[in-house]
Amino acid sequence: MAKNSITPVGTKDEIKAFEEVQSHYTMAREDLEHRIQMKDGFDDADKMVASFIDEAKWPYRSVVYDPIPHTVILEKSARLVGNKPRGRMVPREGGDTLGSYINNELLSFQWDDNARLGESMISKWIKMDQGARKYRKKFGLCLWRYETRKIDGKRVVFYDGPDFKVCKSRDSLPNPSYETVQKWFQYREYFTIDDLEKTNNAARTEPVYKNLDKLREVLRSERKGKGDLRETVSLSKNKSMRGLTDYLGQDEVFKTIEIVTEYRPDRWITFAPRHGVVIRDIPNPYRHQEIPVVELGYYPLEDDLYGENELEAVAKLVRSKNAHLSAYSDEIAIRLRPPLMVNPTGVRMHTLEYVPEAKWLMNEPGKDVQQMNFEAAVSANFNSINNIMTGMALNALGESSQGVSSINPQQDSGRVTATEVKDTAFTRNVRDNMNQIYLSEALKRQMMLWHSMNQQFMFQGSAERAKIIRIVGRDAVEFFNRSGLSTIHPTSEEVMGVASGTMDPAMVGSGPEFAVDLDGAEVPKFQPDANGEGGNLILEPGDLQGMYDYQPDIESMRAPSQEQVENKLTAILATVTNPTVIQLLQAEGKRPKITELLVKMFEATNVIKDAEAYFEDLPQTQTLPNDQTVAGGVQTPTTGPMGQGNGGVSGMEGSNSPMAPGQNPQLMGGPQIL
Repeated sequence: MAKNSITPVGTKDEIKAFEEVQSHYTMAREDLEHRIQMKDGFDDADKMVASFIDEAKWPYRSVVYDPIPHTVILEKSARLVGNKPRGRMVPREGGDTLGSYINNELLSFQWDDNARLGESMISKWIKMDQGARKYRKKFGLCLWRYETRKIDGKRVVFYDGPDFKVCKSRDSLPNPSYETVQKWFQYREYFTIDDLEKTNNAARTEPVYKNLDKLREVLRSERKGKGDLRETVSLSKNKSMRGLTDYLGQDEVFKTIEIVTEYRPDRWITFAPRHGVVIRDIPNPYRHQEIPVVELGYYPLEDDLYGENELEAVAKLVRSKNAHLSAYSDEIAIRLRPPLMVNPTGVRMHTLEYVPEAKWLMNEPGKDVQQMNFEAAVSANFNSINNIMTGMALNALGESSQGVSSINPQQDSGRVTATEVKDTAFTRNVRDNMNQIYLSEALKRQMMLWHSMNQQFMFQGSAERAKIIRIVGRDAVEFFNRSGLSTIHPTSEEVMGVASGTMDPAMVGSGPEFAVDLDGAEVPKFQPDANGEGGNLILEPGDLQGMYDYQPDIESMRAPSQEQVENKLTAILATVTNPTVIQLLQAEGKRPKITELLVKMFEATNVIKDAEAYFEDLPQTQTLPNDQTVAGGVQTPTTGPMGQGNGGVSGMEGSNSPMAPGQNPQLMGGPQIL
């Protein structure tokens, strides 16, 4: 695209802004197109992962492809991104432990709630992981999304929270001058005029886009028919390999327009690069004043933004292996039906037919027709060559192969020793651990951007001063209960204390300890479910204040292996059954929580999920002042002013019990009062 091929329209400032972003667009697009088409670039990576061979240019009749690239990409993603991460917020300046736990649960809730927009977060991060492995680096946008929908004739807020958009690699236009995203980042999308107008109509305050009338006029004056075709800018290799057509832009009713947004730390500019119109030019609306981009790359390369991909080191080896496989297949096919040497003067040529039941007429059988003999140059060494190539490829990729010995494949005949299995597994874990470091940093970047947007936009533009989020997990429920967020005074302990005279009634409050005004009624800040598996947490603006740091537990995202489960079980059993450990804990004034450890042990097996359901509390035994005991948590003295009998509480005058005469506290629900 020539630098001055587009005539911009608009005010002087708008024309100047367009010229700036258009120059960035030209530079980034040239860099992207080179990366797509270069040797081992985007197109070649797509070919390797898809096990694609261009038959027209392939020198062999057989087309055989060993799908090592596809398997490696798939298995590494499955190992590293198999579960939802369990990170935690750490308080910094102005933060506290309770606030960090609340903000952590908010991020966890938003991670799950993001699936309402059409795709789960775990699916998005699988795309991020696979894209980074194929295309060297993958980008994602963290933006606040406000969306309304019309339900029962009324327009209601459908989603109001942070979003994470995985950027398509062929539409990502980062600044190629630096090793990381700096100064600006452009992302290309395709919209219709109606899409842009609907965005304006659904805006919370003022319209998002401007100059739509100018854009419509430019489109009307330029041409009729189709809209902006994506294939003229970026041809999808995945579609072309499969013989599919990219129809984006060919709809003559809903004409698409190429729209590019340049994100800067201080400014956002949205423009139509083919039509010379700036439709948005605003200051960065986010308080963090950063480019809202998450970048993921596993193998950085000095002086290059993208680095290396997963397959670059083995690309030539994979091609050589495929050629070897195809040559071997060709030789086997020739051996099944070898060429014939025919004497045309001694054979009636019209009788030659290459089928088992054919009858050939010839003068001298065995002489007039003979099979051609040739040396088995390829098949003789196929196994050794193939094993060597496979071992080299897997070693380069950091993978293990229990079917091929990487030490001496000819001597071992494809067998591996236990030591080799451990060594290759260790190599794989080391490579995965390095990948996890980069994945952890990218995930931390996303969560910190979300947290910053939560602080700014969660209660902005809304009259609500409280929002309810769903909490799931026993650990979170127990923490909020211990923190008193669900406590309602008077508690059962306070009632019993007042009844026994050990507590001053004036010191006992009433109502929730952490009260929240919800629709004119005071309710506790946390309302747990009856089964203890979850609950509702009420957020207030003060909960989001303070500085926090997110520490992702990236190990929790990995698919659990049998070795990890066994290690957990061994550690738990060592704590529970080792008398030396028990004695050392007692010396420190501690003891293991057996129930919690057993629950973790059961859940680690992935066989029993609801392990808590298999434990129940025993009836408590309480000691009376005269050393008498009774089961069930009820004190039942046989003498004294409180009455007598085997569990009944009399209604004598002077009794401190608020119960009605004749009631049996063992049969009553709720707090049992003496």
